Amino acid sequence: MLHCDIKYILTVLLLATPFAVSANMIWPSLYILQDYYSWYIILTGLTFETIAAHIFLKTGWLRSLGIMAATNAISAFTGLLLIPASGIAVEFLMLPFGGGTFQISHWILDYLCVVLANTCIEGLSLKCIFKYSFKSSFLWMAGANSISVILCAMVSIL
Repeated sequence: MLHCDIKYILTVLLLATPFAVSANMIWPSLYILQDYYSWYIILTGLTFETIAAHIFLKTGWLRSLGIMAATNAISAFTGLLLIPASGIAVEFLMLPFGGGTFQISHWILDYLCVVLANTCIEGLSLKCIFKYSFKSSFLWMAGANSISVILCAMVSIL
């Protein structure tokens, strides 16, 4: 039983490694994560997603805001581990192609991974908690998330 517990602890530590060693190796996803929790990024992203939810879910403004606030809270919590993990995955995927960590291909793939992760987490939250269809919500949620994540990336780069 003790060995099993150690494996889980080591797994969590490995996933948390990008935070601890970000000075030694930084992936574009960590740059994105750096501004992911800024109040102006959160407010802007929540605004875009609330407008999209109001249009596509055909709900009132207050309900749309509540739905998006809840799904974004879940996404933000899980994003603490998923965004750096996706950055590590991108670096391993890009090894055969060479190039450095900050090549444009790495930025694009990191961006797409973060958008996909956010969209899937928020879509599944929308389905499980609010009983809306994941399939019919995927495209508009991906569009709204792509705006939020591009804002994070642009703020980080500038």
